[in-house]
Amino acid sequence: MKLDQQTRLRKKVLESYQILDTLPEQMYDDITQIASCICDMPVVLLSLIDDKRQFFKSKQGLLISEAPLDHSICYHAILSKEAIFQVSDLRVDERFKNNPLVLSDPSLVSYYGVPLQGKEGVCFGSLCVISKDEPKIISEEQKEVLKKLAKQVVYLLELRKMNHDLLVCRDKNSSYLSQMEEFAHTAAHDLRAPLRAVKSFLQLIESKNQSLYDEKDKKYFKFVFDNVTIMDDLIIDLLEFAKSDEKLDEKEPIDLHSFITNIYNHVNENSNLNDSQLILSAMPIISFSKLALSVIFNNLIENALKYKKQDVSTVIHIRYKDSPFYHIFEIQDNGIGISSDFFEIIFKPFKRLHTKTEFSGSGLGLASVKKIIEKLGGTISVNSVVHEGTIFTVSIPKE
Repeated sequence: MKLDQQTRLRKKVLESYQILDTLPEQMYDDITQIASCICDMPVVLLSLIDDKRQFFKSKQGLLISEAPLDHSICYHAILSKEAIFQVSDLRVDERFKNNPLVLSDPSLVSYYGVPLQGKEGVCFGSLCVISKDEPKIISEEQKEVLKKLAKQVVYLLELRKMNHDLLVCRDKNSSYLSQMEEFAHTAAHDLRAPLRAVKSFLQLIESKNQSLYDEKDKKYFKFVFDNVTIMDDLIIDLLEFAKSDEKLDEKEPIDLHSFITNIYNHVNENSNLNDSQLILSAMPIISFSKLALSVIFNNLIENALKYKKQDVSTVIHIRYKDSPFYHIFEIQDNGIGISSDFFEIIFKPFKRLHTKTEFSGSGLGLASVKKIIEKLGGTISVNSVVHEGTIFTVSIPKE
């Protein structure tokens, strides 16, 4: 049977709420209990109507959980387009006097129902109060309260829909991010193999005919090798960025003082700087992801050493602040600083403020740091003055 437009719209709205045939929920039962008490009625129904039946999401004073559309008084309520549908005595109304729910148990008599209308303007159910065995009148004040309770039902259903949509969106985003990270991971591995082959064959060519090359040829070879190295470093950084949120849930006790000191010593050794200094405040032992802290401090310490001022010894201060819910770190240097115009840009992938000839790097370090910190539920911010230095503030949740 072909459904009319209103029925199709009603079904569509109910499907969007994902509510039909669901189990009772306390928040809806609370509303029907309140309606029963305020209106002093023994039967209260939160009725949702599709093309064949009415489903009682919540009910007071009635045992059945649904009824055929032919027996639905609430169906008449939503068709009436009235703010509140009222029948003082169902037993004498031609539309309802032969209804089984009126003729026998529960012997319904007086009906007051407020149609439930979604933001699309479609009525899809009702919140109604009904007397049993004898007629009963509710006051105008009680009717107004019933209308307000019906609005609360619609609000709850709209929130339910929004929550469902958010979960669907989250799952799609999670799937998309997973695919992108897998792609980056695979691409990085696949790109390094031919790059290594290019480098190896270039080295063979260079060594085989070395006596034939003049200074210009040697300069060309150096340029090629330098760019191969830059490309390889970029691929490695891309791989690190792709997998930077792996195993973040694996926690272990970490002595921050020795952990950060070891990272500094390793980075400083690779930087070939003999005039830098690390100053640590008192550091606790915390239970945390070693991978996450390694990425964070490796990159921030490496940046502090890299972006140093000429002819000035680099000094890095790392301070720890305790708070009830967060571990807070300040990483301060006395380097070249960053203009406030670029505070947001520096955390974006591949965004660089300097040329590769000035400072090496791929532009993925701070992006990886921010990605991990936000994955953990923390924050990172920067404050800097050009020619004076930079402070990065990192807050990461304790649990």
